[in-house]
Amino acid sequence: MLPEILTIGKIRTSFGVKGYLKVLSFSGEMEHFLSLDSVELYLDNKKKSFKVEDVSEKNGELLMKLAGIETPEEGKRYAGWEIRVPRENAAPLRDGEYYHADLCRCSLYCNNTEIGRVLRIIEGGNGELLEIEKEDGTAVMIPFHKEFIGKIDIAKGKIELLTDWILE
Repeated sequence: MLPEILTIGKIRTSFGVKGYLKVLSFSGEMEHFLSLDSVELYLDNKKKSFKVEDVSEKNGELLMKLAGIETPEEGKRYAGWEIRVPRENAAPLRDGEYYHADLCRCSLYCNNTEIGRVLRIIEGGNGELLEIEKEDGTAVMIPFHKEFIGKIDIAKGKIELLTDWILE
């Protein structure tokens, strides 16, 4: 079963004097933020729900105004909190794109042998890396590039590794 709630961004800091928040969109897109009525913010085990009052862009920055956050000081308290929404409110996927939450449900296979499961996706200097927990409990990083990754079947929870030498 696919996750129904997805993380779409992160609060960076406050902006201006009216409680606006600077937001990092994980998809790099802004359009899906414009239609949000409400969001949930998460940090560690804390969760808060907010009504969205406004979303705008200023000088390339995504800005969001949430009900109840009225000052820069209040806004700064939410720096680092993740923004989560129902799947249908997340950025639409194009061909070859995947939600991180969906990839993290998958196992990595090479030659029909399970290598391990995806723990998380890490932003690397040259693109994304899949952190894989191998069967023996050790972790390995695999570049999420077409040279190494073959077929991805989210429904079956499988990611194909094209070559096993990268595991050494």
